[in-house]
Amino acid sequence: MAPESLRETEGEEQELPPQVYRRLNSLADLPTKGRISHTGYVQSVSYSAAGEHPSLTAVVVDRLGGAPGRRGSQWHVKLNFMGQRTVPGIKPGVKIAYGGMVAPVGHVPTIYNPRYVILPQRVR
Repeated sequence: MAPESLRETEGEEQELPPQVYRRLNSLADLPTKGRISHTGYVQSVSYSAAGEHPSLTAVVVDRLGGAPGRRGSQWHVKLNFMGQRTVPGIKPGVKIAYGGMVAPVGHVPTIYNPRYVILPQRVR
């Protein structure tokens, strides 16, 4: 039987097991270290240079847009996909459910090789 991690269910958001992952309602509740799961939006994506080890980094926020302010004033987490130059579906504006071990890297909360599910966008 498959593990109870990211099980697909029709029309529902994916959730990770509560006994393993701490489910966050907002990135303002992000712990310094620990296993978390959250649903957010990819704000930006950056790629490693051609001569470096392959890596893709996505910055995830609670909601896109919002009030204008100085750069970096919105709570965010970096998802770092090591060994990959591209990750299908990971692009700015996409809603994702993700989880993994968060730790500060250069004072920025970062998750390496997270589990993730791309969620459908609601049509307005």
